[in-house]
Amino acid sequence: MAKKQAISLSGAGSGLPYTPAIRWGDTLYVSGQVGDAPDGSVPGDIQSQTALAIENAKALIEAAGGSLDNVLMCRCFLKNKEDFAGMNEAYARYFGKDSIPAPARYTVIAPPVDEKYLVEIAMIVAL
Repeated sequence: MAKKQAISLSGAGSGLPYTPAIRWGDTLYVSGQVGDAPDGSVPGDIQSQTALAIENAKALIEAAGGSLDNVLMCRCFLKNKEDFAGMNEAYARYFGKDSIPAPARYTVIAPPVDEKYLVEIAMIVAL
C-alpha cells in the first residue's frame, strides 16, 4: 500500500495547516499555487502571476522527480473573469505544445483568500 509523502520547498506553506504537494504512489497532488516571486513580491498583472504560479508548481513537481509534461489536470481559480484571456495566454506558454497534450483543466471565478492574488492553480501530476 502506498504512503503519503510530503513534498515541499524551503519556506513553502510555512506555519499553515497544509502541505504544498502530496505524493501518493505515482501521483502528485500540488496544492494551489499563487503568483509569488522568489523575493516575496506579487506582480500586479495576470500574465506574470499565472507564470509565477506555474513556475512555483513546477518547482514542487521537479522536487518530486516529475515535469510539467506529466501534468494531468489543472484547476485554475481566477479573481476576475476579465483576466481569463491573459491567464490563457500565459498558460499556453507552458502547456499544449511540442505534441504533448495539454492537461485537462477547469477554470472558475472565485475570490482569492488574499486580495493581492489574481490566480491560483492546483495540479495533479503523473510521476
